[in-house]
Amino acid sequence: MSSYIEKIIPAVGLIRNAARYRGLHCGLRVEIQGPGRFKYGSGVRVGEGARLDLSKDSALEIGDEVSISRSVHLAPGPGGHILIGGRSAIQDDCRIYGDVTIGPRCVFAPNVFVSSGTHVFDALPHLPIQEQDRLAPAASRPIQVFGDCWFGINSVVMPGSKIGRGCVIGANSVVTADLPPFNVAVGNPAKIVRERLSFSPKSRITAGEEKDAPYFYDGFDASLAPTGNAFTANSDFILALQKEASQSVRLCLSGNRETMVTFGGHRLQVPQSWNVLEFPLHKNTSLPFLKFQVEGRCMVQWAELI
Repeated sequence: MSSYIEKIIPAVGLIRNAARYRGLHCGLRVEIQGPGRFKYGSGVRVGEGARLDLSKDSALEIGDEVSISRSVHLAPGPGGHILIGGRSAIQDDCRIYGDVTIGPRCVFAPNVFVSSGTHVFDALPHLPIQEQDRLAPAASRPIQVFGDCWFGINSVVMPGSKIGRGCVIGANSVVTADLPPFNVAVGNPAKIVRERLSFSPKSRITAGEEKDAPYFYDGFDASLAPTGNAFTANSDFILALQKEASQSVRLCLSGNRETMVTFGGHRLQVPQSWNVLEFPLHKNTSLPFLKFQVEGRCMVQWAELI
């Protein structure tokens, strides 16, 4: 009954959302429904006619200052998880479904389609596709989009794709496979046509060096730029470093009391004042992308392989 009233008198829904979701700026006819978990940061705006469907056991997380424009549909689906990084912009009529992670400062032009799921059509080809979906459903194949990516109008991202930081996807393109960082891809299927930046990880990176910023690769503040002479991480982060015959990785960092960082099974406490921590590399360490797990909040000033 309430949804019927809101369709007739949109202001009713506006008032309801304002009361239920404090600090969330919603336009008219915004629908947020379902038992799933919904977490949002400060300064988030949701445009007129947008739908946020929170199925059972699903999660939708939206970072600070994200803009969700008109008639956008976000639906993690049962057990799914959508994460949209801070300061990203999702423009009119975009559709994002399933298990999708989007980094900070990404721009989605209108009518972009992203889904980690698909229909089954050849598992039991003698049956209708809808019956195949019921009897042999396809598992979700998570999609990951790193920060600073731009998707042109009408572009599509297929299940299982991983799109590196700084990529640009041309209008009407269909991403079917992984794309390395800082490339421009166009077409169906999307193919790389040029580089935005020559992504060449080195053995040492410093937050104070502007051109080292791309190698503080993921998990840092949504500004994608250092605060002072350090990058801030409130969760897990990735550094891009490369050096032959490396034995360990050293980081100069500081953190809150009880902040812990884990890498390669080694868990160390982060000092509250600037200091250096060293972690050994193992034979199966995959360079150049080094992922650190963080409990708490820390700042990274520089890192190097030795």
